[in-house]
Amino acid sequence: MTLKRNSPPPVFGVDRVEYIEPSRYALNNGVELFAMTSGDQEVVKIDFSFRAGSWYGQARLDSMMAALMLQEGTANHKAAEIAKTFDFYGAQFSSSSSYDLNYVTLLSLKKYLPRLLPLVSEIIRDSIFPEEEFEILRQKRKQRAIVDAGRVGLIAQKGFLRNLFGEEHPYAPVPSPTFYDTIALNDVKSHYNKFYRSDNMAITASGYVDAEVIKLIKDNFSSIWGDPNQKPLKNNHQLPVAGKMLFIEKEGANQNAVAIGKLFPTQNHPDFPGLKLLCTILGGYFGSRLMSNIREEKGYTYSIQASPISFLHNGVFLVFAEVKTDKTEETVKEIFHEMDILNSELITEKELIPIQNYLLGRILEDFDGPFARAQTFSSLREVNLDFNYYNRLIDAIKSTTPTQIRDISQKYLDPETMSTIIAGIR
Repeated sequence: MTLKRNSPPPVFGVDRVEYIEPSRYALNNGVELFAMTSGDQEVVKIDFSFRAGSWYGQARLDSMMAALMLQEGTANHKAAEIAKTFDFYGAQFSSSSSYDLNYVTLLSLKKYLPRLLPLVSEIIRDSIFPEEEFEILRQKRKQRAIVDAGRVGLIAQKGFLRNLFGEEHPYAPVPSPTFYDTIALNDVKSHYNKFYRSDNMAITASGYVDAEVIKLIKDNFSSIWGDPNQKPLKNNHQLPVAGKMLFIEKEGANQNAVAIGKLFPTQNHPDFPGLKLLCTILGGYFGSRLMSNIREEKGYTYSIQASPISFLHNGVFLVFAEVKTDKTEETVKEIFHEMDILNSELITEKELIPIQNYLLGRILEDFDGPFARAQTFSSLREVNLDFNYYNRLIDAIKSTTPTQIRDISQKYLDPETMSTIIAGIR
C-alpha cells in the first residue's frame, strides 16, 4: 500500500463511547466480582477495593499505614518471603490508600495465579503487622515527609487543603512530619481489622479473564472473614470558613508556589461536565488561557494548571503553579484576570471547538484497553455512577454554548470566593 503523505488521515468525531459492561458475579460470601475480559495476552489484573480510606480512619494516617503494612508479613510468610515470591513469578503487587478507598492490586500472568492468589488472600485476611517492620516503615514515611516539607509546591498544596477543610478533616494533609511520631501500631491494626473485611470488599478483574480465572478468584475469596459488626462511625465533618489569603514562609526557596481555589461540586453534580469544560479552557491543557498568558506571553512559570478535583464527599477547584519569586503577585493578578474575562466575555467558536475535541479525545483514553476500562468502571462505581456518565459528558461537551460557559463561570469562578495560598519567600 502506498502512503499518501500529502493527505492527512480522516478525522472522525466522537459521538458515543462504545463500552462493554463487565460481567458480574456474586461470591458465596456476598462479595461482588466484576470481570472485564479483553485481549489475547494471558495477563490478568485483579483489584480489590475496600472502603477503608482516610475518610473512615479514627486516627490520622492509620489508613495509609494499614495499607503499607499489608506487605510486611503474615502468620505464615515474612515480608522478604512475600516480596521474593512476587518477584520470582514476575508479578506486580501493591497496596495503597486514598482519601476514600484502599486498594490491593495484583498484575500477573494467568498461569501463575494458582500460586499467587492464595498468598494475596492470606495477605488481605491474615496480616500480622510486626512491630519492628512497623517502626521501620514509620521512620521511612517520616523521612519522606521531611523531604516533602522542603518543596514549596507540596507546602502550598497541602496548606491549601488544610485551609479549605480544616486541620482535622480526613481530606486535609497532616501539618508536619512530627505527626508521624503520634501513629500507634494498635490504632493501625484496629483500622485493618475494622475495614479489611469480606463484606467491605469488591473485586474487579480485567485482561485475560476466562472461566478458569473466575473459578480461582471464587476459590480463594469466597469465605467470610472479619467482624461484620465493625461498622465505621458516621462522619459529619464540619467545614470551616476558608481564609482568603495565606502566605507560608519557606526560607531559601528558588520559586514560589501558588494555589488558588475553593470547594467545588463533585463528579455526581449535574454542573460537573460544564465545569470540566470550563476548567480546561482556563488551565486544563497546554494551550489553555493560563498557559498562554502566564507561561507563553509572560514567562512567569514553566507550567500552570486549573483542575476540578472530585473526592467522594467533597470537590475542589485548584489553580496551581510554581513561579518566579519576584513575579508571584503579578501571577495571582493574572489568574484572577483570566477568571474575570471568562465571567464577562463569550468564548469564540474558534477557541471552543479545539478544546471540545481535545476533551473528547481524552475521554477515549479512559477506554483504551482492558485495564483502562476496568479502572474507569471502578472509578465510576465508587461514586455511584455508571458508564452512561461518559455519554452524558460527551453530550455536554459538544452542546455547551459560549453563553452557558460564561454563565457557569459567573456561578463558580468569582475571584471573591477564592482562597489563595502562597509558599516561598516574600
